[in-house]
Amino acid sequence: MSESNGGGVRYVYGVVRARRSSRLKQTGINGEPLKVVADGGLGALTSTVPEGFLEAGRDELLTHSAVLERALKKGTVLPMQFGVVMPDEAAVRRDLLKAHHRELETQLEEMDGKVEVNVKGIYSEPRILREALEEDGELRALRESIRDKPQDATYFERIRIGELIAECLGRKRAEDERRIVDRLLPHAVAVEVGEPVHERMALNASFLVEQRRQRDFDRALDEIAEGQSGRIQFKYTGPLPPHSFVELAMEAA
Repeated sequence: MSESNGGGVRYVYGVVRARRSSRLKQTGINGEPLKVVADGGLGALTSTVPEGFLEAGRDELLTHSAVLERALKKGTVLPMQFGVVMPDEAAVRRDLLKAHHRELETQLEEMDGKVEVNVKGIYSEPRILREALEEDGELRALRESIRDKPQDATYFERIRIGELIAECLGRKRAEDERRIVDRLLPHAVAVEVGEPVHERMALNASFLVEQRRQRDFDRALDEIAEGQSGRIQFKYTGPLPPHSFVELAMEAA
């Protein structure tokens, strides 16, 4: 007998351990009820979405994350990237849970008792510019040379000043990133360092941390932040499902 989704398809949030299929009290995207589609001890967290659903709006992204974070509170979860849809429950079982059973089991074992923590560091603009001026004689001289001059008369000098500041930030970012990661990594299992999303970002890194050692990690970060004395402001997000450390073969449709 074929399964009907009432004109929709199954949106897949992630994979957990599950002995049987079950409907959950929580809701997912568009307020649709969540259902665990199970096979062979594995379960896919799913809900129905309209066929052709691809919108990645703020509400949809937040709901996707919220479903996974609730699942993390109950046990290990392998998060899927946003936008994975499958035709029906039979396809979820056949093309995800059965076809990738071994790798899913392996990754669930690898992620047991672990969470992701994202750490971003943002430079204080006045502090980092002051450091750049103190360290770079050419930058100091150029800045002094354009003082009290019209902006349109110092166009090329201002371009060069911007280049020198960017070069200085690049050097400082590389040094600070290495030092911070070196101090935090002993309290983590692994790290993924991402590209800065803007010029004042000193660090953009995700750490895989054992839950039993999360307090040690947090204390180490607090010590680093205290040592920076406001030079770098840190943003800590977690615990999260291990998005940066899970590789699932399924891709967004």
